Amino acid sequence: MKYAKVLVIILTAIGFICWHTSNRVTRFDLPDGELKWSSVKPTNAKMCLPAAFTNENWKISGAYRYDGKNYQNGNALNMRVSLKEDMFYISRQWMSDNGFQQLTLVYDSKPMKFYDSRRAIRRALCKDEKGAFILESNYPMTLTSFAAECSKHSTNATYLDMGEYGYGYIKQGPVTIPLFAPAIFTQHKQTNWIYIE
Repeated sequence: MKYAKVLVIILTAIGFICWHTSNRVTRFDLPDGELKWSSVKPTNAKMCLPAAFTNENWKISGAYRYDGKNYQNGNALNMRVSLKEDMFYISRQWMSDNGFQQLTLVYDSKPMKFYDSRRAIRRALCKDEKGAFILESNYPMTLTSFAAECSKHSTNATYLDMGEYGYGYIKQGPVTIPLFAPAIFTQHKQTNWIYIE
């Protein structure tokens, strides 16, 4: 009997791993509310995820915009992600009073290609005809592979900061779902967040 329980646990774990890795990405729907972006970590948000890259000087990387004012740290090469109410827009120009720069993964349903061959857990803010949502890879992928996967689920997608800054969470009702839990101990290093109050 004891060995049967152990066998059931092992088979369940194997089944979960096979299911998880067979699904290349997991979709997380966003809670209702306005998408916001801040350099100050919000308290009691329903969703909180790192957004723009943090540079080596512990500052927000690239161009960004707060309350209608433009700022810039380093090169402003990436597309601008403008937040407006419960949606986001990708463009070379700002389309609202708040936004940040990030890598564009999908634009008008077309996936982008990258020279980066590193494999890592990836996360994107995506949208389709129904609204915005999050996609996260279930195992390490290259940026090109992740962009191709995002294009199967979304019309537009922008990358979100990951790696040691990747910890975030989404609340779905009474349940808080932590994302990329290994980074929970380095979340204090992040400089900016996209969130919903």
